[in-house]
Amino acid sequence: MAPQMGFALVMAWVLTGTPGRAEAADMEAPLDKDKEKVALKEKALKAEARRAWLEALRAHDDYLKLDRTSQEAREGYQRCLRSWQLAARHGDAPYRQTLARLSPSNALETYEQVVSILSVAAPERTRTAFNALFQAGLQELRLALDEPLFKQHHLPAAKPSALAAYKERLASWTTKLLTTRKELRDQLQMVIRSASKDGLILRQPTISVFWMEFAAGACNAVDEYSSFLTSGHMGAIQAALRGKLVGVGIEVGVVNGALRITAVYDKSSAHDKGLREGDRIKTVAEEDVKGLTPEYVADKLRGSAGTTIALEVERDDPMDPTKVKALDPVKLTCRAVAVPSVSYRRLENMGGGMDAGYIRIRHFQTSTPGEVKEALAKLNETSAITGLILDLRGNPGGVFKSAVAIAELFMTEGSAVVIGESPFKEYNRPFKVETAGGLQLPVVVLIDGETASAAEVLAGALKEGRPGTKIVGQTSYGKGSIQCVIPMDKAPLERLVGIRLTVAKLLSPSGQPYTGRGIRPDYPVDLSWEETIDEAAVRLLELIKSTPMMPMTPTDPPKMADDRNRMS
Repeated sequence: MAPQMGFALVMAWVLTGTPGRAEAADMEAPLDKDKEKVALKEKALKAEARRAWLEALRAHDDYLKLDRTSQEAREGYQRCLRSWQLAARHGDAPYRQTLARLSPSNALETYEQVVSILSVAAPERTRTAFNALFQAGLQELRLALDEPLFKQHHLPAAKPSALAAYKERLASWTTKLLTTRKELRDQLQMVIRSASKDGLILRQPTISVFWMEFAAGACNAVDEYSSFLTSGHMGAIQAALRGKLVGVGIEVGVVNGALRITAVYDKSSAHDKGLREGDRIKTVAEEDVKGLTPEYVADKLRGSAGTTIALEVERDDPMDPTKVKALDPVKLTCRAVAVPSVSYRRLENMGGGMDAGYIRIRHFQTSTPGEVKEALAKLNETSAITGLILDLRGNPGGVFKSAVAIAELFMTEGSAVVIGESPFKEYNRPFKVETAGGLQLPVVVLIDGETASAAEVLAGALKEGRPGTKIVGQTSYGKGSIQCVIPMDKAPLERLVGIRLTVAKLLSPSGQPYTGRGIRPDYPVDLSWEETIDEAAVRLLELIKSTPMMPMTPTDPPKMADDRNRMS
């Protein structure tokens, strides 16, 4: 099963401002499944030909949602993911500047540090055997030799014939069983020396770059969720997990065939300028958005603090949806914005005078437990709710311990939330409820094929460990693992590069793996976004009537350790 577009790439989308897709997808007319698969395959291949990697990834991922057994789509996803990461790496100016100052000996030391970390920390030892890491490095270098940015910055004078010959050499490279780090290092040096045989002359800075590509490839060998990170990406991921991003404060997506604003964050530049959810985007940075993908537009909306971006939008006439009004052009300024992970509303008159609460968790960041507690307090402000719909659709995961903390609000003390398997003692254990929150009201959890990782931990814990909980929707994605961001600790790359590494596998409280299986709903439904909420309300009312539990006001949120670098 390919990595879900959620945390492998929704993290990238969070950084660029691209939205969750579930609501937007519901606006599009469904196609016949076979026709849709053909269309998605064609779309993916066309995007790959244009080197539009995010667009291709999205198409491959959508194909896999229709047919999870497709090896072709899975391989396409992996190919595009690595190409996207590579292009992003060499499009990062600070990273290129770092490489320019890096000596071959320092680069080789970094590679050996990466190998050492992977050998100790990765759960599956076979994937970190020296031969596997070496072959992954060869593959990464071959991809780099096809990447225009890589060639432009590091091999500007290389002859195409020399590059082609060298790539062919790398493709057919064979080696004996590598059992020591010295043998591994010797192989890397042979790869560098062999370039001259094909007329490719490598100078010192380029040798360093090649060896850093081997380091990146080694990270990719572990699994589809592990990767090599530049300092900019590390900082952005950590900021996202804290719910703090630098941007203009909007999310964008395709709704009813038009590129629209799907969310506006409070206290952002977009909020200050009066932009609203539903506004249709006409131009961004003076470029017409017609025919552009949300990913491309999101990238145009990125910038460091203080960067200004011009935007033109139209707004639907509330009296006549067929008419639109052009708003005055605005200039938005990128700045730090708090990104909420939770939204909520009260569902009144459920039947018999009963009211319920609806809470949606978009992703898990360090502030999410507090946001959920605040939502519950607001929902109970005027009168106590009698049930709750917890919406985890489209949730790609995030901070693992936040999901565990939220599960504690609903479960009894000592109940198992999730079971970890890891080389690290911290994660190689059952995670149990230490401080029960006392919420006894009936709960319906909504999931879909994009519910993954930490979201599956929460849904699985409530499904297996809490009476009075039912699951509605579609089978979840099936990603059961924890990743950590590990910065390099050796000069001159100390904290300038790092690894996003899988350090644990996760099992449900009953010991069932999440990866490749997901969570099956008690009530499978395939309806539109709002219709699914209506179905959940029906099931919740049934639960309320059959479960004589008294709702309780939530207690203070549990204290959490700073866990910014850990995600699932």
